[in-house]
This record gives sequence, C-alpha cells and structure tokens, in this order.
Amino acid sequence: MVALTCATLGTCLDIVLVARAQGYCLGDLSAGESLAGLIWAASRFVVFPVISGISLLASLPIILLSRLPWLANNGSLKAILTFLAVLVSIAGPIVVIVHDVATEGITNDCEPPWWPSWLPS
Repeated sequence: MVALTCATLGTCLDIVLVARAQGYCLGDLSAGESLAGLIWAASRFVVFPVISGISLLASLPIILLSRLPWLANNGSLKAILTFLAVLVSIAGPIVVIVHDVATEGITNDCEPPWWPSWLPS
C-alpha cells in the first residue's frame, strides 16, 4: 500500500515541485521548453512506479523479519520494525523528488526561496 501511494502521490508531487521551481527560476516557458517539460513529466509516470517497487523490495526483509514468531509477540519491536519498513519504502521516492527538483527545477544557480540551503541546487 505504501509503494502504491508513493508511486501516485510522489509522481504528482514531483511534477508540481519541478514545475514551480522552473516557473520561479525561468519565468514564462517557451513552447519548446513546455513540450520538453511535458515529455519529462510523462517519463515520471514510468520512473516513479519502478522506484517505488525497488524501495518496496528493499523494505521486504524488514517486513519479513517483523513477522517472525519470536518478534510477533513483542508488540513494540514489531511496531518499530514496521515503521522502519515504511521509512525504507518511502526513501526511494523522496530521493528522486529531491534529485529532480535539484537537477530539473533549479537552473542557472537560481535558488527558490523555499529551497533549503543544505540541499544542492
């Protein structure tokens, strides 16, 4: 469920953040830039489900570990492992969003006012 949510919401969030960053840094886009942005946005509908699936596969050992009988009886440890599995599952899409905004959205050393200074631009 987490991978499916990351694949859909992550795609939409990525496209919106990159579009807003490009709008801030570049201003009004020309027809060619808009077409390139549309093609790039369409590619995100392919990339994000793959990244979410890979993140899900990376969290699978943690999920399986929390299902072991000697851990299933310990509720707090099972909750911690489940929370860790969710964090691993959403890590991939978050990294892709930050990368896309830094590489596609922010151009010409333009830093949007909402971009944290500790992230690359």
